Amino acid sequence: MFRPLTVAAPKIRFARFAWPRFISTVESGTAYENHTISIFNRLGASLERTGGAGDHGVDFRGPWTLPDQQQFYLVGQCKYYERKKIGPSVIREWEGVMSRQELDTLGIVVASSGFTPSCIQEALSSIYPIALVAIDGGDMSNQYTSIEQSIRGFVWNKAADTFIGKLVVAKKHYDLCKLDQADPAMYTIQLLWNGQPLPASVNK
Repeated sequence: MFRPLTVAAPKIRFARFAWPRFISTVESGTAYENHTISIFNRLGASLERTGGAGDHGVDFRGPWTLPDQQQFYLVGQCKYYERKKIGPSVIREWEGVMSRQELDTLGIVVASSGFTPSCIQEALSSIYPIALVAIDGGDMSNQYTSIEQSIRGFVWNKAADTFIGKLVVAKKHYDLCKLDQADPAMYTIQLLWNGQPLPASVNK
């Protein structure tokens, strides 16, 4: 007597699909603040994040010591946007923050997407020592990103000369045939002090 051959149906395993986790605006802003602090601390500063409720517009603060110069205090604010450039209203608000600081304090506004021409003009004409720094936020998770790759621009007003007047911002181009191009992919920023590259702190 023959019995019919039965074949067990194969077990089908369904892979669990995980929806991508979207990073909130607050998380992105916090990550950018920490990225900025890391960059400046590698340049000899000792900054700490102060962002949060009651920060009075200050995201980080701490001392910064540059070669051949006495230590001065630094306070800063970060603006993380993917495309939007910072306008002059941010500088006017920042002047209110600076009016409450001690005289030995340099104020820095940091932006991931840069600044509009009117914003730069507003900062340059301010009576308070203010510097504008464009820091790329594209690879904030990589702690080994070089300072040159991160800093895309650095400008300050006359009042800030007391603190960083000897600092020179140089463009390091990749292709001499493209010196006239403003594309940030064509160059990096190098910070010089007395003609020498600003050393990164080895213990930060």
